[in-house]
Amino acid sequence: MGSRFLALSRWVLIVALLLVGLSGETCNAKDNSTKCTSSCGNIHNISYPFRLKHDPKHCGNVMYTLSCENNITLVVDLPPSGKYYVQAINYHNQTIRLVDPGLQNNNCSSMPQNFPPFLRDPYSAYNMSGYLLSTPVFYIKCSNPVNSSMYVDTAPCLHINASLVQQKTYSYVKVGSMEVGDLNEGCSAEWVTLALFNYSKGYSTSYESIHSALMYGFELGVGGPDEICQGHQWSVNYKCFPHTIPGT
Repeated sequence: MGSRFLALSRWVLIVALLLVGLSGETCNAKDNSTKCTSSCGNIHNISYPFRLKHDPKHCGNVMYTLSCENNITLVVDLPPSGKYYVQAINYHNQTIRLVDPGLQNNNCSSMPQNFPPFLRDPYSAYNMSGYLLSTPVFYIKCSNPVNSSMYVDTAPCLHINASLVQQKTYSYVKVGSMEVGDLNEGCSAEWVTLALFNYSKGYSTSYESIHSALMYGFELGVGGPDEICQGHQWSVNYKCFPHTIPGT
C-alpha cells in the first residue's frame, strides 16, 4: 500500500511539473511574440501585432500577417477586395496606411483596381477616438457635361473617346460620401476608392491633386481603443503592449 501511494505521488508530481513547464512555455511564447522585428523595403522594425508571412510562428499576431514581395514591397491582403501596398505603420496612432496597386506615380491616368475593402476585425475605418480615417472618392460617368462644385473633371488624365456607335461621355470624380440627389441626371457612379480623410481636404480643385492624394494612400485603424491602455500603449484584444517604434 505504501509503495503504491509513493508511486502515485511521484506521478502527481511529474504531471504537476509538466503543467508548470507548459504554462511557462505559453507565457514565454506570448512574451516573445512582442519582441520580434522584421523589415521590408522602406518599412523597418515591423513589430507586434504585425508579422511577416515567413516569420517564426511565435512572432506577432496571425491576423496581422503581411507579405514582403521581392524584398521591396510590403503587402497586406484584404479579401475579397485584394492586395494593397503598405506605405507606413503608425504604432502611436494604431493605423496602417495603404495604397491601391493600380495607381502609379506621375501617371494620373492610372486608376485604382480594387473595390474598397469590407472592413472587419482586425481592421477598422475609425481611429482610436472614433473619427473616420478615410473618405470615399467616386468615379462618375455622365452623358452630358456637368457644371457642379461637387464634381471634378478628370480630363486630361482620364478621357473617354467617343466612337461612331457610342455616344460621347464625360468623366468626373466626387470626393466624399454620396447622398441622394448628388448624382445628376444622366450620370452613374462607375467606381469608388478611398483617400485619407484629412489629406483629401483642399485637394478637390483638380484631378491631378486628387490623384496625388490617392497615391499618398488611405488609412485603416488597427485593433480597438482600450480604456485600460489610456492611449499610451498598443491595444489588441483588450491587452496592452508598449510602443516599439514611432510611426512614420
